[in-house]
Amino acid sequence: MIESELNDSIKQTFDTCALHLKRMEFAKSKVGAFIPLNRDNYYSMDDETIGFLDQYIFRFSKLQDTIGARLFPLTLEALAEPVSDKAFIDILNRLEKLEILDSAFSWVQLRKIRNDIAHEYPASLIERIEGINFLFNNLESLKQIVERCQSILDKHK
Repeated sequence: MIESELNDSIKQTFDTCALHLKRMEFAKSKVGAFIPLNRDNYYSMDDETIGFLDQYIFRFSKLQDTIGARLFPLTLEALAEPVSDKAFIDILNRLEKLEILDSAFSWVQLRKIRNDIAHEYPASLIERIEGINFLFNNLESLKQIVERCQSILDKHK
């Protein structure tokens, strides 16, 4: 990819991340009174509030997908790091060494929890509630990852 295309892709990716973060913050403001969730306050939410909770989960998923599928590879490519022939875990390990990620394992764990709560089964309500609380607790870590990518790219220019 030529440099101008790379820069355009990076900008578009940061813009997409910013949009997801903005929508997540809005959804969080609508459900914040219920966080941390528990069985009682989960059942006391009206349909509109559940909709905002679903929006938060959806945007969290989209943000994590954008970071993992686009921002990570573009960041490494801009740093002249080889990415096309690497397994995703190797990319995560490299990002950890660059201090963009606190831990490759925590990224994988976050993705697993996110995938687990994407499906709403009444029999697994407690696990879903715990997962949702985990996602709310990790919003700041996703913001920091985006900021660290931006910072390392700014230094590289």
